[in-house]
Amino acid sequence: MYLYRVEQKPFISMRWKDFLYFHRGSRLAILLLLILIVLTLILQILLSNRRSSDIVLQQNDSLIRAFEQFRLSGQVDQSDGARFIDSTAKRERFASSGNEVEAASDPAVKSSHRIYPVYPVTVKLRPGETISLNETDTSRWKMIPGIGSSYAARIVGYRELLGGYVCKGQLLEVYGFSPELYARISAYISPDSLCRRLPVNRAEFRELLRHPYLNYEQVQAIVNLRRKKGDIQSIRELAMLDVFTEEDIKRLEPYLEF
Repeated sequence: MYLYRVEQKPFISMRWKDFLYFHRGSRLAILLLLILIVLTLILQILLSNRRSSDIVLQQNDSLIRAFEQFRLSGQVDQSDGARFIDSTAKRERFASSGNEVEAASDPAVKSSHRIYPVYPVTVKLRPGETISLNETDTSRWKMIPGIGSSYAARIVGYRELLGGYVCKGQLLEVYGFSPELYARISAYISPDSLCRRLPVNRAEFRELLRHPYLNYEQVQAIVNLRRKKGDIQSIRELAMLDVFTEEDIKRLEPYLEF
């Protein structure tokens, strides 16, 4: 019968202080980390205080400047309240006595009434009233119901490029002009014959190109034709060029002069 001997390892008891034990390198790293955290907190507090003080200073400066401007312009006066009460009493006294002339001439009464600018109000046309198709005054165009400053400026600007409107339907060529708007305003417009013609044989290249009904190729063809044969006699000569369609000739005929 064999007997075995079991060796028992000694039990090492650990105290709580052993868990807080650090090597020298670990202690140094922890110390540096704590120092960085403290410096970060201090820096953040300083920056926040500086930003708030800047905002307060800027707001105070703006308030001071605004107050100085009002004071220099005479809008702020310590005696405003007294003058207002005094002028009110004078108005009541003059009104009760019936002396309106004296009340109107009194400077205290005048100073209590502020003068505000009066802006003109555009009077719209009534049914049956019309303006000229080639009207150049934008304020006249704004009298048409549905036409504001933007449309009035576009209508007059396009008229200058064309040299004048031949018919009311050309308003549909204005940028942003819809058939619905044209149907509403057509009754307020009367056609006329105030159209400016473009001298084909004397106009320069840029002047011809500015016209909305002429493109670069067509202007180049006109200049080449003038160079080859001299003055162009009629629009029929332009109709013989390939760059002009029948519709182009029809649109250009009222605007060209030979």
